[in-house]
Amino acid sequence: MDNELRRELISKSPISFSGLKKLNAGAGIFLFVQGIVMVALGYLLTWNRDIYTFYLKFKIISLAPPSFQVLPNPEVIFTLTNLGVILSSFLLISGIALLLIAFVRNDSYVRNLKKGMNPYRWYEYAITSSIMIVIIATFVGVWDLWSLVMIFVLNAIMIMFGYMMEKINFYTKKTDWSAYLLGCVSGFTPWVVLAAYFVAALGSSETNPPTFVYLTLLLYFILFNTFSVNMILQYKGIGKWKDYLYGERVYILLSFIAKTILAWLVFAGVFSPF
Repeated sequence: MDNELRRELISKSPISFSGLKKLNAGAGIFLFVQGIVMVALGYLLTWNRDIYTFYLKFKIISLAPPSFQVLPNPEVIFTLTNLGVILSSFLLISGIALLLIAFVRNDSYVRNLKKGMNPYRWYEYAITSSIMIVIIATFVGVWDLWSLVMIFVLNAIMIMFGYMMEKINFYTKKTDWSAYLLGCVSGFTPWVVLAAYFVAALGSSETNPPTFVYLTLLLYFILFNTFSVNMILQYKGIGKWKDYLYGERVYILLSFIAKTILAWLVFAGVFSPF
């Protein structure tokens, strides 16, 4: 779809900026309240996960003749506790971000929407989405600190390519998909890692993931990709998505629904495995 036409349609959109403000405010309040409830519940329930480093250790086998081995040396670097509190950040950050958009930064938000972009959306997603995928990674056995750091960063980069997609296409007449494609590569990589660990855990009663992990992975993958589909529909100009503001409204609703479902599914699954 022609990018100049997209911006022209924004000015004629039946979706009002005041309506989007109310939607952001409503979703923000509900997410924030859920986050507070989860903090309270999280302090009542315990959950621990050791996070390791696997630095190399040199082991001398003999001096004559000289012989040694280089082996990984797993050590607990810290222990994650209070999953409810950690999960609550997923909801609280989202709620605060939406409330800031609705009240503190609304003028800037509207100016950016008129250009066919919303950087605040991508800043928030880069943090919250990366928190959730790191939590999920620990459920399938990724307990190495630096692997989790890489998963977080790669996922955040994937999200920020969404921002680059909007920013680049503000200056182009025809849609440039390069940022979207690079985002797909960086976003797909953590899923390869999760899939490898998940498959390796199957088939053993000791390591086989509980049912909620199956549901979480499936739902997260589906919901994860609906955001990508929403962007494709926007830039292809298909149906109601010709109007960028319609896609913006879908982003807000998707974010609210996805975060609510995932946060409570993980919370309930960990403390009441089924």
